[in-house]
Amino acid sequence: MNNSAKNIYKEEKRKKIKQELDIKRLPCAVGISESKFFENVGGIIRTINAFLLQEIVLDEKVYNKYACAGADKWENIIIQKDIISYFKKNNYTLIALEQHEKSIPLWDFKFPLKSAIIMGHEVQGMTDEMLNQCDFTIEIPQYGLVESLNVSTATSIALYEYSRQHRACL
Repeated sequence: MNNSAKNIYKEEKRKKIKQELDIKRLPCAVGISESKFFENVGGIIRTINAFLLQEIVLDEKVYNKYACAGADKWENIIIQKDIISYFKKNNYTLIALEQHEKSIPLWDFKFPLKSAIIMGHEVQGMTDEMLNQCDFTIEIPQYGLVESLNVSTATSIALYEYSRQHRACL
């Protein structure tokens, strides 16, 4: 088998594996509008893979091929100018993960099946405009002196809770 044939075989095998994974995915997505560190985006992509979630939608300013670290072969990574519009058009319930006066503690929140968890900037958080476009705002209760978690860590915790609530239901 020559190199061209080997590459075609590998690509067909990869597509078959991805199709099998896509069947098992939960209808949850993550949206990242801004990010200071592409490493955080990479961590979130790996978490989406761990829980087999539907997709990650990145603002075109956030996308960085190095953040994907090859995960784009396995994950549904969508690049958009306006992630909120994308999710609304695709009938997701929009959930901001943000420390805010109107936030619901994660432990008290029942995720709708088709949820999009929206992440803001690591330092500035989400704008009021973005928060107002979301259906819910949730936060992770914290008890120590540190005021917030790393965005990748916080996303992982929220996605774990979503998966815990819905994986057993399917």
